[in-house]
Parts: sequence; C-alpha cells; structure tokens
Amino acid sequence: MSDTNVYQQVQLQVSNAVPGQQIVVVLAEKNAPVAWSTGPVSAGPSGIFIRTSTGAALSLSNFSISADQVQVNTSHGASQASLSFSIGLYLVGQAGIQAFSLRSRSDPGVMVQVSIGGSPLQALNGSFTTFPWSP
Repeated sequence: MSDTNVYQQVQLQVSNAVPGQQIVVVLAEKNAPVAWSTGPVSAGPSGIFIRTSTGAALSLSNFSISADQVQVNTSHGASQASLSFSIGLYLVGQAGIQAFSLRSRSDPGVMVQVSIGGSPLQALNGSFTTFPWSP
C-alpha cells in the first residue's frame, strides 16, 4: 500500500457457531490492491474488536488476520450453546479502488454476515460477493 491509502470499516456478524468451529472470511481484490487492516493510524478510533451480543466471554483458540483472510477458531470445551459475535475491523486499499470481494470458508452451519461502512448486513457464502468501495 502507499501514502494514498483509503480505509473502509467492516463488521462481520457471526451466528450459529458452536465451540470448536472455524470461521474464515476471504478477501479478493477486483481493480486495485486491498487488504484487511486495523485502520488508519492518525484518524481517531481504529483497531479491531470482537464483541458478543450478550456481553458474555467468548473463548477462542485462534484469531488471526492476514492480508487476505480473517480466521477465528472457537475453543472446544466451551458451552455447547450456539455462539454469536461480531468482529469490527477495516479494509485498506489504494485511492481509486472501486470494488472488492468477500466469501466465507467457514465450517458448515456457521452464518456469516457483513456490513460495509454501516450498510445493512448481507450474508456471505462460499462464492465471492462483490461490494462497491464507498467510504
């Protein structure tokens, strides 16, 4: 990325996960380089958050982010109840980016929805879905 980077807030909403399952969201560029990010350094709040809908603790065995994927593994041995949580983070792209694509490679039964820049939630599945870049 360069000095002309632009950022886009993303919220991933995960539901129907059970302990021991893996959640993976994959990013693909369309017309310009794009990557997962913790957000802009100099422009107010940024970073990554994970939050449950009930405020309860969420037990994870792994949380990792690379340029093109976010991966979360819930811990075995936690409650057998269905888990719901959200992940807030950013995408970073070069100025002029127009679109990017996301897909879920999560374990069966896990529902992953995404909100881009505060837009309504949209379900992700195993096929790439293209989204416009509109910070």
